Amino acid sequence: MQSVEKYGQLKAVGLLIGGISSFQIGATLAKGLFPLFGPTGMVGLRVCMAALILLAIWRPTRMTLTPAAWKLLLPYGASVAVMNFCFYVALVRLPLGIVVALEFTGPLTLALTGSRRWLDLCWALFVITGLYLLLRPETTAVTGTLHHLDLFGICAALFSGCGWIVYILTGTQMGKVLDAGQATTLGMSTAGILLLPCLIPTIPTVITHPWQGGAALSVAVLSSAVPYILDMMAMRRLKPKDLGILLSMEPMLGAISGWIFLGEGLSAARWVGVLCIVIASLGNVLTAKKVAAH
Repeated sequence: MQSVEKYGQLKAVGLLIGGISSFQIGATLAKGLFPLFGPTGMVGLRVCMAALILLAIWRPTRMTLTPAAWKLLLPYGASVAVMNFCFYVALVRLPLGIVVALEFTGPLTLALTGSRRWLDLCWALFVITGLYLLLRPETTAVTGTLHHLDLFGICAALFSGCGWIVYILTGTQMGKVLDAGQATTLGMSTAGILLLPCLIPTIPTVITHPWQGGAALSVAVLSSAVPYILDMMAMRRLKPKDLGILLSMEPMLGAISGWIFLGEGLSAARWVGVLCIVIASLGNVLTAKKVAAH
């Protein structure tokens, strides 16, 4: 019985890592489309296209929604809309790795809430140290002046983190009352309705630039459809606090994706910050296994 439970937890971790990786690759592709669609237009295209794809696959009916699901649907869908909108607004002003690191303050707060084990606080301190090294102002090599991050971008990323908290809490509950595909479809559709004002102005541009419109469709698949389904499947097996700590891998993958695909290099100090977050993530998983084994 314990081996089956451990396998289920490892499977959930694998699903979560797959969702994070898909999201980051889609984010790098989306940033390349900002000059044509803008960040708000891109988020409208991405979420609404993803909703249409999911609706075509799962086709939920009115009978799908139970009273418990109805209560969770609006906050779950709104959290998806807020996360995506604020993330893209921040992404046009800050490097991908920095945006993801700031956004992580949401799950970090969730992970720290109600913590009773000293090991949890230890891993949280690693994450805080990593965030400090990632986000501190740095002196530019060319001019020697101190470079500060864009304030509006910082605020947008932090708001995205707040949406992430609601997404984790409501998504965990949605995963208990609905199938993962159905829950993701309904949540994404709700987010798509809320983001329709961002989508409508982009329609003429999509018609005149079909190749870029196809690229936007790829973003919808990579950054919305695939990761949200994998997240929902993982949420069915992980507690909200554990899920929040595991998602601390996001800054690492975001920084690597930004470096490889966008040329957004990081300083040595910021790579150390990434390493701190990796240590916190792995430490949490390993110590959780040891506790479960007793």
